[in-house]
Amino acid sequence: MGKRNRRTNNFIVQGSILAIAGLIVRIIGLLYRVPMTNIIGDEGMGYYSFAFEPYSVMLLLSYHGLPTAVSKLVAARNGEGKFKNSYRVFQCAMIIAIVIGIITGAITYFGAGFIAGKLSNQPMSTYALKILGPTIFILSIMGILRGYFQGMGTMVPTAISQVIEAIVNAVISLVAASYLFHVGKNYDLVTNSRSHAEAYGAAGGTMGTCIGAIAGLIFLILVFMLYKNLLRKQMKKDKSRHKEDYADIARKLLWTSAPIILSSIIFNISTTFDGALFSNLMPIAAKMEEEEVAALWGVFTGKYKIMIMVPVAIATALATSIVPDFSEEMAAGKKGRIANKIQYSIRFTMIVAIPSAIGLSVLAKPILTLLFHNVSDIDVNLLRFGTIAVIFYSLSTITNAVLQGINLMKKPVTHATISLVLHLVILAFLIGVCKLHIYGVLISYIIFALIICVLNALTIQAKLSYKQEWIKTFLLPAISSTFMGGIVYGIYYLLYKTVKSNLFALLISILVGVIIYFVMLLLLKCIDENDLRRMPLGEKIIVVARILHLL
Repeated sequence: MGKRNRRTNNFIVQGSILAIAGLIVRIIGLLYRVPMTNIIGDEGMGYYSFAFEPYSVMLLLSYHGLPTAVSKLVAARNGEGKFKNSYRVFQCAMIIAIVIGIITGAITYFGAGFIAGKLSNQPMSTYALKILGPTIFILSIMGILRGYFQGMGTMVPTAISQVIEAIVNAVISLVAASYLFHVGKNYDLVTNSRSHAEAYGAAGGTMGTCIGAIAGLIFLILVFMLYKNLLRKQMKKDKSRHKEDYADIARKLLWTSAPIILSSIIFNISTTFDGALFSNLMPIAAKMEEEEVAALWGVFTGKYKIMIMVPVAIATALATSIVPDFSEEMAAGKKGRIANKIQYSIRFTMIVAIPSAIGLSVLAKPILTLLFHNVSDIDVNLLRFGTIAVIFYSLSTITNAVLQGINLMKKPVTHATISLVLHLVILAFLIGVCKLHIYGVLISYIIFALIICVLNALTIQAKLSYKQEWIKTFLLPAISSTFMGGIVYGIYYLLYKTVKSNLFALLISILVGVIIYFVMLLLLKCIDENDLRRMPLGEKIIVVARILHLL
């Protein structure tokens, strides 16, 4: 294969490495949150979630925008062979990250009482939010290291650090949540108060987040120290004379990161607004107590959202690799390659997202029953009818990255703002007027991502005169997934009635579902040998497909 195919394969492979790590991290997150939910209950998970929403907004300010800007600017300079200026971007970004990390971390720590008590109307989540303050500073530094490695064209350090962070987070969260839950329980007994057990337990969960971040940062620092010899060799080869001024680099970093931060804040703050709106409207609309509202919100964020975000990790990882890759292509003036990469990125994402959505829907009850002790009809219905969000959030994530990669930095901000306003109006109407309660949150949550998908698609089409291929991207995966879903549903319930084992029936039905879906994609010509060669282990898959006469 030529150089062009090798570059395309590397782009997919790097994204796949991060995607695999992302899936592992999501699965670990899902697995540890299950026992944590069982330890601190839905009420405790509600406090945990209410703490994470404002923390996530602060984290976006200090962590999300700058690393993406670093990867984008570093990749552009590396594409031109300007390795010295590339390293200066890293140095400048690190200073900015430290300053911003200190400011946002201090605001979160010292303002926890006001944020939790006044803004979220959940004062018991203050304990958990305080612990997340120092975490923001740690992640700010970690983000720059990850962004630099991504800009250099390797996702491996980021991937490994994410897994380390997740493992340490899981272990510490469970131990700390269990210990502090019992401390809070004793406090409630002595003082004749309530909810301190759940609130302290939630704080234990956030303690794991902090310690996990420290572990990930230590790993990245070690890798960077080992990487410095290669950096020196690259900079010796750099014959460019122009040395970029740090002040100019800082302006470019802030100018590049600002729209990314704004779009990400708006994209993620919707849940914060949802929580605040839900927390304030539900006592009026449904006469619910504070604890009941927290428990219901804990179900939405601690069960439903956790489940659907596992497959969305594929799109998130691919999006991370898109931004520096597209930036390098744009800097080199190779715009012709971008349309092909957009086509394949969206196809690859939908080939994973569509069957994930249908699989989660048809197996909603057995999956939740396996993972959680207490499963209600609300839990099952949210997942069964809300999995279409997997498709829309995956598509909005990947198209946001495309817009950022082709230097349309402001468009995701505009689109997210429009979607947020419409989303909040719809949410207030569904809860306050239609009395749909948590289902109103579900519907508006899906609509939010759908609006962004439509606006992003129209903008990409207008900018690049680009039209996404529909049959192989959406129609054939949908047909294959629907057929697979029907077979999986039947196999699960037949096995469950026979062996009376939920775990066994689930594992077998999921395995059969993966095989059926893959076979259907080949039979319907949705993917061919060229597509398979671009995927990790593609050559081995081709060999197996030929043996089975599927190619």
